Amino acid sequence: MPVEVIGILTAIFVIAATLLLAASRFSLPVIPFYVLAGVIAGFFIPEEQLIDLAQWGIAFLVFVFGIEFEISEFRATGTDSAIVAVVQLSATGLLAYLAGLGVGLGSLDALYLAVAATLSSSLVSLGHLEGVARPRTAFERLSEGIHFVEDLVAIALILGLSALVYSAQPAPLQIAAGVGLLLAGVLIRRYLFEFISGLADDTEIMMLVGISFVIGFVALSELAGISIVVGAFAAGIAIAREYPYNIGMIDAIGDLEDFFSPIFFITVGALVAIPTVPTIGYALILVVAVVLLNPAITILTLLWRGYDPRTATLTGTSLDQISEFSLIIAISAFAAETISQSVFEAIILAAVVTMITTAYTGQYAEEIHRALAERGLLTSDQDKIADRSHVTEELSDHVIVVGFGTEGEEVAQACEAANREYVVIENDPLLIEEVSEAVDNYAFGDMMGESVWEKARVERAALIVSTVVEEERSARVLDLDTDADVIVRATDEESAKKLFERGALYVAVPDLLAAEFLASQVETVLEADENRREELRERSREKIESAKRG
Repeated sequence: MPVEVIGILTAIFVIAATLLLAASRFSLPVIPFYVLAGVIAGFFIPEEQLIDLAQWGIAFLVFVFGIEFEISEFRATGTDSAIVAVVQLSATGLLAYLAGLGVGLGSLDALYLAVAATLSSSLVSLGHLEGVARPRTAFERLSEGIHFVEDLVAIALILGLSALVYSAQPAPLQIAAGVGLLLAGVLIRRYLFEFISGLADDTEIMMLVGISFVIGFVALSELAGISIVVGAFAAGIAIAREYPYNIGMIDAIGDLEDFFSPIFFITVGALVAIPTVPTIGYALILVVAVVLLNPAITILTLLWRGYDPRTATLTGTSLDQISEFSLIIAISAFAAETISQSVFEAIILAAVVTMITTAYTGQYAEEIHRALAERGLLTSDQDKIADRSHVTEELSDHVIVVGFGTEGEEVAQACEAANREYVVIENDPLLIEEVSEAVDNYAFGDMMGESVWEKARVERAALIVSTVVEEERSARVLDLDTDADVIVRATDEESAKKLFERGALYVAVPDLLAAEFLASQVETVLEADENRREELRERSREKIESAKRG
């Protein structure tokens, strides 16, 4: 690595570390401080080197997103994710394009403005989802699915623009090469990578395998004359595996993500220039479209599809930032001299603004939902879903199971084994058929409301077992007017302590439960004969295979 690049990286991380001390001291979001560090660094780092660093930072983070993406969950939400993405991209894109033409931009500049207004960042928004324990909620799966659809659209745009706009003459072979890389990634993931990962059972070897893949695919992208982001995305798809089998690779690549995340945000901040009046005007159009229009369209579409207002709002607030793919498109257009200086600077400025605002909308998404609900702005078609509930009228002394993911199914099976009647509460429209076929009593609706608890006969219940992990939703269960005992989940010991203080009978903390269960299994192995050990092995394998099948 050249000495000059090492010096630039050193300066970037020194500035960032200094500012992050303040963020840590006052428990503030880190993204605004990364961006501020970039703005400071932009005064002494040449623009050309910043653009190179930004592209590499985006490429590696896109690679990581490809690894973490779980195709099985996309299959479950694919239809709704695709519908939301298409509606949002079409509506916002058309309005932003017309707005661009309306303020005097040419058709190509208006197109770049529309692209920046429509695509949202999977890297920025999904950062809010990191560390969230299983089971993943409808909001998380929808957000990831929508971003995946948008990323595919972005890849298609990059290939199309590279071949038809950036090149001096049309280059259809570039499109073919990009499609070929993506297909290669899918085929490797489907037929080859499981065998490779079986041989590389060490974390360090897995990291080297991952780096080899991304470098190889990036090299092929450069050889074909297309954006390195396309190769990085294909590499991520190639080595992606499903939970829990992707944990090893994600852990192995985690250090790379920690290294390139600051580079991405800092270099974007460093690209900000002193804005002109036209730049401010174009940036304002983008900010309004991204921060207000995209979430609004997403929320309305999801409400129409039957999702509850909370899920719709949380999903909408995950789409209020400009995508890293929009930045790549703008940077490539700037290098090819097909975008005006003012529009390029407006996209960078709006990206910085929305990256800062999304750090706070993500943090206060629940408050945004409550504010909209209190003003009567959220009405859902979920009544038609709630009407499909079925609970025996005379049911009493029963168990209420909140959520029908892996944990909810296990609790339901325990109730059946104990010959105890139970009701399942679920608000995910994707699980309606599964729940109605699997159990006798079920109530569909939002657990934060009142009606679903009335349907579940909460006043006559003996026990409530909630499998959701958000502290606010667990607190909602504990605040119910009922004499039933309550069992809830928590992500950590601190949250568990608060829930005990609110009256929980038992709080399940996944890490502690896993440690306790592992210790009991070790004890079983040490004391058991060969037959018992083989039984344990087969039972464990059966559980994992069952989870893998979904």
